[in-house]
Amino acid sequence: MSSRLIVFDAGDGEEASFAEGFEAQDVLFSATPMVKPCVGCFGCWVKTPGTCVLRDRCSEVAHLVARCDTLVLVSPLVYGGLSRNVKAVLDRAIGYVQPYFRIVDGEMHHVPRYEHAFRLEAHLYGPAVESEQECELARRLMRANATNYDASSCDVRFHRTVDEAKEAAR
Repeated sequence: MSSRLIVFDAGDGEEASFAEGFEAQDVLFSATPMVKPCVGCFGCWVKTPGTCVLRDRCSEVAHLVARCDTLVLVSPLVYGGLSRNVKAVLDRAIGYVQPYFRIVDGEMHHVPRYEHAFRLEAHLYGPAVESEQECELARRLMRANATNYDASSCDVRFHRTVDEAKEAAR
């Protein structure tokens, strides 16, 4: 069985109901309430490689990413990107990669820390999915994140509601 890390923003107070119905091996990480944002101290790169120096429920998220076969992001589509809550979790996972850079398809990206490639799957929902411009921007952003995190593949899907996104993610 493959393991999945599901980082989700189902809205404030909706964590428990969203978490129902997933497989036992799935690791669910609620992005609400919002975790402390990354402060850009580079501690996860130089002081405690792979571990965020901020001590809260998100300090080990890079290690969770390193152990998953699929990273599933469930988020409202906001201005062509992720909710601030899911983005904060993804930012705190930067210790998953190294502070060094490499060129991939003519673009600069981080060097992987682990010899492990997960599959990135994004389920974005909300009224903004009606805008093809926002959806295309989100596709580009998710592909760039997948490249930066050295993901093996990237799949982006759009849904009208959080319930539709949850059903598709299960």
